[in-house]
Amino acid sequence: MDTKLVTDITRWLKTTDLAEFCYQKDHNCIEIKTRDALPAPVVSECHLTAVTAPAIGFYHAAQKGKNLVLKEGQVLKEGDALGLIESAAKKHTLTAPVAGTLRIISAEDGKPVEFGQPLFFIEP
Repeated sequence: MDTKLVTDITRWLKTTDLAEFCYQKDHNCIEIKTRDALPAPVVSECHLTAVTAPAIGFYHAAQKGKNLVLKEGQVLKEGDALGLIESAAKKHTLTAPVAGTLRIISAEDGKPVEFGQPLFFIEP
């Protein structure tokens, strides 16, 4: 590739708001990135399973007269009780969808929840 062409492209790139530029002609290719170019995004895998609210309502850790204590780090079996959501129409029981370790509890007893709001995270 012609060095004059590379110099011209670099000079032109400085006059724009572009952070990177790729030029390809025939079998030649040049890629130029300025200091403003964003780094490649970090991809991480999440192995946690979210338990979300099935309806709008109020989260309760246990039904009246019963006691359910959940702690982060607690080992759960699939189907273990996680509490309930009380909506205007009915009570929705929350159960563990997978067996594993309860890693995050974001639900608070007696607090309102939105449909789809993550309440618990379980590591299978």
